[in-house]
Amino acid sequence: MKKTCIICGNTKGKRICQLHENEAICPVCCATNRQQTCGGCGYYQVAEAYQSSKTHHVGSKHFIAEINEDVINEVDRALILCEKGSFSEALPILQELLPAHPRSHHVNYGMGLYYALQGNYDEALIFLDRATDIFPYFVEAYFNKGTVFMKKLDLKRMIKAYQTVIEIGDPQEETVKQAHDILQDFDQHLREHGNSSLEAYLKGAEIFERALEAMNDKKWTQAISLFQKCTQYSPHHPQPYGNMGICYGKLGQKALALQALDMALELDPDYEIAIVNRAIVASLQEGNKLSPDKVESIEYYTEYARNGKSYIQTIDQKRKSELQS
Repeated sequence: MKKTCIICGNTKGKRICQLHENEAICPVCCATNRQQTCGGCGYYQVAEAYQSSKTHHVGSKHFIAEINEDVINEVDRALILCEKGSFSEALPILQELLPAHPRSHHVNYGMGLYYALQGNYDEALIFLDRATDIFPYFVEAYFNKGTVFMKKLDLKRMIKAYQTVIEIGDPQEETVKQAHDILQDFDQHLREHGNSSLEAYLKGAEIFERALEAMNDKKWTQAISLFQKCTQYSPHHPQPYGNMGICYGKLGQKALALQALDMALELDPDYEIAIVNRAIVASLQEGNKLSPDKVESIEYYTEYARNGKSYIQTIDQKRKSELQS
């Protein structure tokens, strides 16, 4: 059970305060009670650098940000309503703040959480991205971006977001500890079940994206080569094999296409897109190429499996609808 702030007693305590014997306090009380003796606190150091000028640079990145305690209080009030499920009451607060404070990372963060808590992850990322663009040291925003990417099964970006939390946050901060634990657990899972590691997974994900680009450009041979490299980093992931099956089919190499699709189904017998594509490839004569309208390459796990949808049922319903019309 999460503790409330020991100072105000109203808001969730999110930050460990050294002045109050390492008890949890809310961001507003952290800001209003901050003093010189907080010098060893990561929040104090970030705040000092943050407020030193209206214009700042992080590496080559230029940003302008706004601090307004009244705005922070209003955002926290809206988020408390969101946590209670009172989204209809929270939205007018945030909508009133946004046009008046478009450069407030707190307001954009609040809007991001408003959408994230309702499962509208794409809209949430728009505002969370704005929050971190305005204030690149915004640990909580990066953490919630990681959570949203996890929900979207975008594991590569999830890892990157949590790594940023660890990189810019105070090691004693609870959010940083949580990000570290999540990545440690994921790395352990990969080693135990995927014969891989966090570093290898990221490398494989980068190659997979390049392979998809080649596939979308109809560079079938190049795509196959890249998908084969993916399997070296993520040997238990069915998608590279399923996509190789499509590419071989486009080249008219039926036997190799079936071999790749069979491997995908060996790894995941419920991989519906591979089941459908295998049936299509099996109907071809050796040497005949897949036509553009015969197979699909989709984000199956993101679009269907995560949402409990059946790809096979979807295409069956589509065909019935086409017959009726």
